[in-house]
Formats: sequence, structure tokens, C-alpha cells
Amino acid sequence: MEAQDKRMGEYIHPEGVVVEVNVSRIITICSYLFLFLAMAGGLLFNSVWGGVPEYQAGREVGKMLRMFVFSLKGISILFLFMLAYHLMQYALLYWFSGKDRRAICWNKDWKCFGLLLVKPLALRYYRLVLLAPFFILGIFPMVHGFCSGNLFIYVFGILSTGIGFGDCYYCWKLRSFRAEDKIVDGKKPYSCMILKSTY
Repeated sequence: MEAQDKRMGEYIHPEGVVVEVNVSRIITICSYLFLFLAMAGGLLFNSVWGGVPEYQAGREVGKMLRMFVFSLKGISILFLFMLAYHLMQYALLYWFSGKDRRAICWNKDWKCFGLLLVKPLALRYYRLVLLAPFFILGIFPMVHGFCSGNLFIYVFGILSTGIGFGDCYYCWKLRSFRAEDKIVDGKKPYSCMILKSTY
């Protein structure tokens, strides 16, 4: 039992259970998932909707990658995606915390940025905050763009899904706790304290 607790990164605190997830591991897993989703999604979109012959598919992927990495337009689009994602999370946290701005603060770590919750919140609402932008800005536009043949909406959905993989992994790590338990974020990103409702 103790080996399992150490492996999961949880230890008992007098106030509750502290859950910590390694940020480097999240970044590595999310990068591989994003690359797989982008390549498989691009090939699937091309095979269904056509538009680019098979011998030019690699060239088109390279052009898209150059646009998003080496151009001001691509960097600004990526920045706007992340801004919309975090603003949606902020709005949900603001609403669920009773419209208290002091309950939310920005994370100031160099590895990742996001929001930290300093006031206890029910875990069911926190899970909703983690997963709502992933589905609303990521999965739903990706499915809509694929079904309608709109490449821009499809790429927007893939990028937003890639941005949200970290939050989905974090939500998956919190799956063993009850919805009535309270959560408070820790000082580091992807770390929190769970205050159990019943001991």
C-alpha cells in the first residue's frame, strides 16, 4: 500500500491528501499524444476530404509546421488558442468560486502557466473546469471540422485538444477522490491538496 502511495505521488497531510504530478512527465506524454493526433488526424482528414495528393502530404505538413512555429501569424494564433483556453477556465473558476477574484491566482512557474485555486472548491466543479475547455474548444470543433470538411476549424480543434491534454491527465490522476471532496491547488503546477469530506 505504501509503495503504491509513493508511486502515485500522494502522501497524507494533517489537513488532507497532497497529490503531485510531475510536470516533465505531463509535457512528455502530451507532446507524444499531440504529435500522434496531429499526424493521424491530418492523414485521416486528407484521406476523407482529399485536396492534397499523397506524395505532397509531407510537404503540406511541413508548410503548416513552418507557419505555426516560424511565423508571427502562427505564433499569434497559438497564443490566442492558449489565451482562450485559460480565459474559459478562469471564467468557470470565477463562477464556481462564488465570483470571488481573490480565490484565483495565476501560476508563476517557468515550466507552465495557468490558474491556481486558493479557496477550497468541490472536486466535481474542479473536474468540470479542467475538462470543459478540452471538450468545448478541442474535441467538439475537431469533430465538427472533420464532419463538415472545414480545415481551419479542424486544426483549431486539434491544437486546442493538444493544449488540453495536460489538464485531462491531471483530471485522470484525481479520479480516485469523491466529487464531494474539496480541492485547493498547491504552490507548484499540477499539485493540489484534497480535503476529504468524510474521514
